[in-house]
Amino acid sequence: MKISSVLIQSSLGGAGLLLALCGCANAARSQATDNQAALMGKASIVFSGTVSQLAATSFADVPKSAQTIVVRVDAILKKPPAVSLKKGDSVTVEAKDASAFQEGAQATFYTEGWIFGSGVAVKELGHVLGEAAPAAVAGVSAPGQGQDHLTDQELKDRMNASDFIVVGRVTDVRKWKAPKTKSGSPLRVTEHDPDWHEAVVEIQSVLKGGQVKGNKVVVRFPNHDDVAWARSPKFTKNERGIFCLSHDTATGAPMTKLGSKDVNVYTCLGHGDALPLSEEAHVRALLKNH
Repeated sequence: MKISSVLIQSSLGGAGLLLALCGCANAARSQATDNQAALMGKASIVFSGTVSQLAATSFADVPKSAQTIVVRVDAILKKPPAVSLKKGDSVTVEAKDASAFQEGAQATFYTEGWIFGSGVAVKELGHVLGEAAPAAVAGVSAPGQGQDHLTDQELKDRMNASDFIVVGRVTDVRKWKAPKTKSGSPLRVTEHDPDWHEAVVEIQSVLKGGQVKGNKVVVRFPNHDDVAWARSPKFTKNERGIFCLSHDTATGAPMTKLGSKDVNVYTCLGHGDALPLSEEAHVRALLKNH
C-alpha cells in the first residue's frame, strides 16, 4: 500500500508537472500570437523574407549603417496599395537589433515605411524568426485585394480632385505648430490630434496643373497614426514619389514660410494621394486617357 501510494503520488505529481508545462507553453503561444496580432495592426508593411546582406542597403538613397540589412522578399502579408513591392524584391530594413540576424536567416518583418525611391526601405517594429506567419495570425487579404485596393477609377477620382500632380523628392521634414488666434488658443483644435508636419518637396516634373511657382512646394501632412489619419500618407526625408496635391483647406493656415518667403501650402491627405515612382507610367496613362 505504501509503495502504491508513492507510485500514485509520483504519477499525479508528474501529471501535474506536465499539465503545468503545457499550460505555460500554451500561454507562451497565446502571448506570441497576441504580440504578432498587435504588430500586424501597428505595422503598415509586413512581409516574410530571407536576409541577403548585413550592414548594407538595397538602393543608393538609403544611408548605410550597422543597423541596415537587405532582405529578399519571399511573401507579402500586408502593404498599402500605393507601395510597389513584390516577391523577389530586395528591401532595406533598418533593424532594431541587427545582431539578431545573419545572412540566410528567414523571418517575418513587421515594419513601417521609411524611404521610397528606386526601391523600398522600411523601419522594423518587430520580427518573428522562421517562415511566414500563418494567415490566421496575419488576418489580412492578399496584396491588392480587400478594402485597401485602389481601382483605376478611384485613382482617377483622386487625381481629378487634385490641383497639382508632381514627381519629386522630399528634401526636408519639419514639425508645424499652428499659429495662435487672438484669444491665445490654437488655430484649429481636434479630438484626433493630427500632429501636423511639413514636407518640402523638390519638384522634378509636373504631371498635372501647369507650372508650379518655384521648384519646391510645402506639403502639410498628419504625422499621427490616429484612426482619423491612418490612411493619410506620411513623408520622410529623401523619399521620392508622385504627389497629388491640393491647396490646404484642412488646417486653417494656407500659407507658410519657405526660407524667407511666404508660400502656399498643399496637402496630400487622401488614400492614393502619394504613389511610388514605379507608378509614373500608370499615372501618365490615366491622365492621358482622362
